[in-house]
Amino acid sequence: MQRTLLILHPGAIGDVILALPAIRALRRQFHGHALGLVAGEEIGRVLRTCAEVDSTFALEADALAGLMAGSRWVSRAVREWLARCELAIGWLRDSDGRLQSVLQELGASRVIVQSPLTSTCGPIHQEDRVLETLASVVASDIPHEPLRVPNSLLEDAKARLAAEGIPDPGLLVALHPGSGSRHKCADPALFAGIIDWVRARDGVPILLEGPADEEAVRSVTAFCERRPLVLHRTNLLDTATALAHARLFIGHDSGLTHLAAALHVPTVALFGPTKIQRWAPRGSHVIVLTGTPCQCGSWETVQACVEKPCLRIPLEELRRACARMLLGPHNRPRGCRDARHSACLE
Repeated sequence: MQRTLLILHPGAIGDVILALPAIRALRRQFHGHALGLVAGEEIGRVLRTCAEVDSTFALEADALAGLMAGSRWVSRAVREWLARCELAIGWLRDSDGRLQSVLQELGASRVIVQSPLTSTCGPIHQEDRVLETLASVVASDIPHEPLRVPNSLLEDAKARLAAEGIPDPGLLVALHPGSGSRHKCADPALFAGIIDWVRARDGVPILLEGPADEEAVRSVTAFCERRPLVLHRTNLLDTATALAHARLFIGHDSGLTHLAAALHVPTVALFGPTKIQRWAPRGSHVIVLTGTPCQCGSWETVQACVEKPCLRIPLEELRRACARMLLGPHNRPRGCRDARHSACLE
């Protein structure tokens, strides 16, 4: 009977993606074990489809809530997984030890429950903080490989883009003007300016609109000389497969920005009040831009800040960053047939 691992991560999309190096370290160390993930349904589906994990248990189906409530509330699927579990990892707080106790009661041979958000963590960057929780079981020298979307799904996405009026996705520049909070968003006129710049260079800008991005998209299009195409998100996996075709992505501190960077799409990330050293995506295919360093001492101060100088990024600076990404080594020439590379198209 195949032994298992179980990871519990209740964080948002970007937080889970920042845990990918740790997830891959576990996969490498425990080769031959089946890897299960308790996380949000959408990001879980993406990671399962991209073969980063083998099975997922959705937060929305109370997979974590059941474990927190006690063993008799745990679903049959999670019980069966834990009965074969070599190691269970929980990246969350468990101040009373209840979660650890339930995981052990249901069969996990070893349990590590530690939040990478606590002040006791040594490293600065969130990826390193997550890896630190596994220091006793895995190595930390994990290469940053791209998240690989299956070829069949890339072809499906190409057909969907063609139906949207983009027959040649080699010209695609994806922009996400939203974020988890409007206080992390730059002036919509900045996005409109870069959209016009992309068009002037024969690129095809497309706005990505998530469930909470309608107002952000409307604000950007109001400044555009001509309304760009808007890709309305039906689910995160479809967005990921379309995004994998982009030659460039521009976004804020958001889950989609981390997703683009994980796919190794050349990415320009606009950060403001969020600490770049802690939360920005990594890689030579990523440029992070910011305005004046944020002086707000708390999130309440950020919310009260009207001027938001930390998000005042000059359009010319953004243009230079985009040009650098478009001309860089991560944007291979058209005609490249390596479908695994985010910038290569059939």
